Amino acid sequence: MTKRSLSTAAAGLVLGAAVSLLGTTGTAEAAPTGASAYATTVQAHSNLRDAPNTSSRIWGTTTKVTEAGVECYTRGQRVTAGGYTTDVWYFGTVIDYDIGHIYSNVWMWGGNVNVGADPAPGIPRC
Repeated sequence: MTKRSLSTAAAGLVLGAAVSLLGTTGTAEAAPTGASAYATTVQAHSNLRDAPNTSSRIWGTTTKVTEAGVECYTRGQRVTAGGYTTDVWYFGTVIDYDIGHIYSNVWMWGGNVNVGADPAPGIPRC
């Protein structure tokens, strides 16, 4: 299995490319031309997983609201947390600047991704 996070030193090299991929934060928007992801944010304390279910491996947990690039969504395990229920899971990349990690190819439960609706309009199905 490939390692899903990069060290702080290596993360610095990737951040420049990732920032152009992510653009603004807060809502799902099309990324700049040529990128295949939608810029958004992920809630603090969100588990980043290997598959769209809560029994899959956790690659990391966000330390605060953090930037993400969402490539697509799928229907996975239905989860209820904080009064919200959805079976939508988003696939993409999350950058946690506080700990200097970039998590690539991870699944995020829809209730933790700030896109406004599940599934978010404009984000393709995986």
